Amino acid sequence: MRCHNCGGESFEKRTVDNLTRVGDHAVLDRSVRRPVCKKCGEYTISADTLETLELRAAVCAFEKADKVTGGMLRFARKALDLTQGELAARLGTTAESVSRWEREERPMEPWVELAVTSLIRERLSPLPTDLEFKQAG
Repeated sequence: MRCHNCGGESFEKRTVDNLTRVGDHAVLDRSVRRPVCKKCGEYTISADTLETLELRAAVCAFEKADKVTGGMLRFARKALDLTQGELAARLGTTAESVSRWEREERPMEPWVELAVTSLIRERLSPLPTDLEFKQAG
């Protein structure tokens, strides 16, 4: 394996800092270990890992920030890979409402934060598909 940046061939596996901007906030995630070039310090992150980091950053920001802003909602929607219309359908509202919340033209109701956090958590840890619910008795 060669470093794409400097051509170095010596790597060490270590925890890397991943800083993600979520609206006006930043989330530092140290959950990923990657091979890091000993010569220049470069490393790569797969698209799947990056998607997970973005979802983790969004849920962290939603839970820790005093107020969820339009920029944070936009980031979370994009991390979920949803259009405004798709998010609106999942929330039972209109794309126009989502657009206004993102532009902060209309205040977000508290249920929006909870619902979007729930969508993110669902994506991070989907429900098992091999379970069957049966009536007891």
